[in-house]
Amino acid sequence: MSVGVLLITHDDIGSNLLDSLQQMLGVLPLPVKVLPIRHENEPLAFCYHAENLCQILNDGQGVLVLTDLFGATPCNIACSLIPNYRVRVVCGVNLPMLVKVMNYPRADLDTLANKALSGGCQGIFDVNSLI
Repeated sequence: MSVGVLLITHDDIGSNLLDSLQQMLGVLPLPVKVLPIRHENEPLAFCYHAENLCQILNDGQGVLVLTDLFGATPCNIACSLIPNYRVRVVCGVNLPMLVKVMNYPRADLDTLANKALSGGCQGIFDVNSLI
């Protein structure tokens, strides 16, 4: 049993991040699904899809939901899951965050959310100041 990971992002951001992650790591140690949000569709339909993916991903340990931008439609859809599902929502998804999450496949939901936060923040550098 493990925490599931759901990426809810604008257009193909989540799919592209997942493709890059799979190229780096090969087989992923955690189950991951992507819900791309396209603005030509009705947001309520995306809420239904997000709920369905949450049910698929949750084996009893909960679901870590990663979105791209706080306050935007993907985040709002993710937040709609909070009252009815065991989820933690973290915004600002990036590749370092995903790599960090995948390195802790046995972590519980709260620990994994904290790893996502630290991986996302610690993966950002001002490279010029390091050289």
